[in-house]
Amino acid sequence: MTQDRDDEWEQLARNLVRGQLMTRGMSYAALREALAKIGVEDTEGAIKSKMSRGRFTAVFFLQCMTAIGVEWLHIPGAPDGSGSFAVGPHGAQALAQKKSPTEN
Repeated sequence: MTQDRDDEWEQLARNLVRGQLMTRGMSYAALREALAKIGVEDTEGAIKSKMSRGRFTAVFFLQCMTAIGVEWLHIPGAPDGSGSFAVGPHGAQALAQKKSPTEN
């Protein structure tokens, strides 16, 4: 896999977390507090850094989703290099605005 493809996957992971934060109106400070409630101690700065880089473990991703209160997550599919709506600088906003397939 090329680095460009890895970058797209990292953007997708980051945008999935950011989209969920936007949907719930949560800040990174609120995420830090929510993570602390489930026993994950991290600083707001460290969380911002991880999100900025888009490089974090699957464990951190799951911890974030749990702390945010996500019970179901729709993953929009693999980044295909064609500018998928979920990848890129506005991908989080697009994910936050997208209705799930089960919503009417």
